[in-house]
Amino acid sequence: MHRIPCRRVAAGVIVFMAAAFVASAAAGLSLKEILVRNVQASGGKARIGQVKNLSFKTGVARNIVSAAGELKVLTGKDPVVTEVVLVNGDKVRRNSLNVISDVPEPERTVYRTLAKLYAGVFSLAKFEGQLKLEGLKSFGAAKLYHLRPKVEGGTVGVHFYLDADDFRLKRLVFQGATPEGDKYEVNYDFAPFEEAEGLSLPLSWFVSQVGTRGNVTGVTELKANLPLARDFFTKTEINAGRTESAPGEMKGNVLEFNSSPFGLSIATNWTKKDVDNAGFRTGDKLILLLEGDESEIAFYALANEVPPPDELAKGARLLAPMPRGGEGFAVQIIGGGPASLLGKLKPLAIISVKKKAS
Repeated sequence: MHRIPCRRVAAGVIVFMAAAFVASAAAGLSLKEILVRNVQASGGKARIGQVKNLSFKTGVARNIVSAAGELKVLTGKDPVVTEVVLVNGDKVRRNSLNVISDVPEPERTVYRTLAKLYAGVFSLAKFEGQLKLEGLKSFGAAKLYHLRPKVEGGTVGVHFYLDADDFRLKRLVFQGATPEGDKYEVNYDFAPFEEAEGLSLPLSWFVSQVGTRGNVTGVTELKANLPLARDFFTKTEINAGRTESAPGEMKGNVLEFNSSPFGLSIATNWTKKDVDNAGFRTGDKLILLLEGDESEIAFYALANEVPPPDELAKGARLLAPMPRGGEGFAVQIIGGGPASLLGKLKPLAIISVKKKAS
């Protein structure tokens, strides 16, 4: 049997006891001490206070937040802006293709929480006095402080988890129910913080929702203290072209397009209002005119009326609500689109349809 030197045993005991002491000391920290260390880890109160506004992109969304917690999210591929979401205190409003509405729960809570988080440069600085400590939780080998708002409104609970070693935000969880009563749970798992533009923040995070596949969100085009108009956080204007509709016809613009081996999808700025003005009904045959390409397409008023892809012939063309929801309608060409058409497509190109004469 091999004998372990006493010095190695003693060293191991010292390391273990030191780790136990650190864990015990961390577990004994007050909420105030935890929040102070969290702010220090993100650059410190003074540095965060120098940030008057912060701008960054996540995918096709541009997020701009003020130090006061006003948030504006603009979605679309330049130069197109199809949607604007404004967060101002308790109010969360959305303009999607010029359809303006209040954002309902649980989205409302998510936007309000992210607005404060971004305003604090991904620290909990803007939640001061609003949180309670639920204790130190174990997630495998990781030890995380669990914090929650003292007062929670609506149907969604918010859970912050800070790393017990460096006090940075590790996880953000939203749990509750949808207005329909379905379970709602979204997890934000933040990557290690990095230095960028003199700030310390995560440059990516993994978002997963119960019942769906997760995805990684990366931060790009990070900028601080941009010159913004006084009314920037109150204006909801978008840049999505114009539509015209009359009985039997519609005219509008291409917003974006995506091509894959499965087909070509062309998002337009037409909404249900345009479709109703044109009087189109599911089953109508329309003539599509796009960049000199004229063809017959089938119309579907509702997404659940569209036949499954395996029932549609290759090259079939249709106009239907956007596959992933939203206010707009999209042209879909099954199995891809003609190379001649792909070469002509561009944002805000003019597109029109008219009902085929019977």
